[in-house]
Amino acid sequence: MSQKRKELKKCMKRLDALQKELAKQKTCRKLKLYMDQLRELQREVDRRQPCRTGFPVSESVMLPHPIKLCEYTICFSQLDNCGRELLEDALNARCFAYAPYSNFKVGAAFRSKGGKVFTGCNVENAALTPGCCAERTAMLKGISEGCRAFSAGAVVAYHPAGFTTPCGVCRQFMNEFAKLDVPIYIAQAPESSAPVPVFEDDAEVLVTSVYHLLPHAFTV
Repeated sequence: MSQKRKELKKCMKRLDALQKELAKQKTCRKLKLYMDQLRELQREVDRRQPCRTGFPVSESVMLPHPIKLCEYTICFSQLDNCGRELLEDALNARCFAYAPYSNFKVGAAFRSKGGKVFTGCNVENAALTPGCCAERTAMLKGISEGCRAFSAGAVVAYHPAGFTTPCGVCRQFMNEFAKLDVPIYIAQAPESSAPVPVFEDDAEVLVTSVYHLLPHAFTV
């Protein structure tokens, strides 16, 4: 009788061992299934991610990398004398804009390296193409008087959505006469019909630059 009990105990131990082995195999199968599902999810995530096979533009030797001035916004009252004077001159020049077709008036002012300020306004034409932007009008006045380099510029217009920056043609034109980066002050003209418009002290001004406005200019 004792011998049979010993054999029964051995059989029970073998059964326990088999059950544990089966549990391990089930666990392994479950783990394998989970791993396969995770791999499939990872492949789906990778498929949806945008490809990033390029390199930063700053590392290209095919492009120039000029030193750019800082770009920021500031209150009119906190501007330096140069910025305030140019914006006020541009605002006054805007009063002379000839814009009977769009009624969108723009004024600009550019300071030469010698300190002289040239102002301009936009001049429209019924044929569209002969018209001239305020920025080019001001710069052309200076160029026609022998100026070939400008130290700063300003552009003023009114648009309810915010700042009005130079068009693409004017950006390329400004770049032509910028051997180094040049600050450009941009402000929203006061929405007022006063004969002598003025900026409020807390008016926001965008201080940008020629190289920020046109980072990859056309060159020959």
